[in-house]
Amino acid sequence: MKKFEVTITETLKKKVEVEAETQEEAEQIVTDDWYKGEHILDADNFTEVVFDAKEYEPEKIKVVLLEPGKVARVTEIDASRKGMQNVVGGNIDVVSLDDVLIIHNREGKERNLPFNRGLCDEIGTVRDVIAGTCFICNSKEDEFIGLSDKQVDVYIKRFKNPERFYKTDKGITKVPYNPSKSEHER
Repeated sequence: MKKFEVTITETLKKKVEVEAETQEEAEQIVTDDWYKGEHILDADNFTEVVFDAKEYEPEKIKVVLLEPGKVARVTEIDASRKGMQNVVGGNIDVVSLDDVLIIHNREGKERNLPFNRGLCDEIGTVRDVIAGTCFICNSKEDEFIGLSDKQVDVYIKRFKNPERFYKTDKGITKVPYNPSKSEHER
């Protein structure tokens, strides 16, 4: 099923007689009187109703999309909860990062989705790994909003290349790689 927005326009019409020198003056007198509440249009003045339907278009927001094994890219997504769930492939969860949010699949690790990007602390230690597709957006109050051009530049550079993850004696290590290069070129 598709969603549609339907606009309902009701038309009320009433004739008012006034004495004036010109048509413009007559219109001004009636306008002033209407604003003062002297001419009320009600159900007796109803003349028609028009219904106008158009296909519903959800609000779009600009995000940085991070997919496992792919270079980061800028795109627009449906800003509804369902639209965001479609992008990440399930229920969403939020991680705060600097001045933005990373929206990812809440069950990504449990569902064994491929590892995507690592989240590091101030000194570069990997603290968490996002599993599955995620995106970076902004927020205002309780609403997800698009990124500014400056934020897009910052996060496209920061998360440009996908990463591989390795367990070491010191924890998890991440290594960015260029997916367009073949294995022997890396």
